[in-house]
Amino acid sequence: MSFEPPGYCPNCGEYVEKGASSCEECGSCPETGWNDEGYLDGVELPGDETEKPDARESSAGKFILIVCLLALLVYVFVLR
Repeated sequence: MSFEPPGYCPNCGEYVEKGASSCEECGSCPETGWNDEGYLDGVELPGDETEKPDARESSAGKFILIVCLLALLVYVFVLR
């Protein structure tokens, strides 16, 4: 795609000023062919995957919460 500023970015449609080296909105430039796909597309970066909490940690937290709530109920309704 042949695009020379000034004009509207062929990728996102934002106006690109004369002499601009890239689109301020989406970052497209002559090196990326004025599109949002760069040479690093498809590269997995660290931290992309969502970390799932350990099931044991989740169960332990629930257990502690239940024990604390039961202790509070016993205090409020029995020991008062």
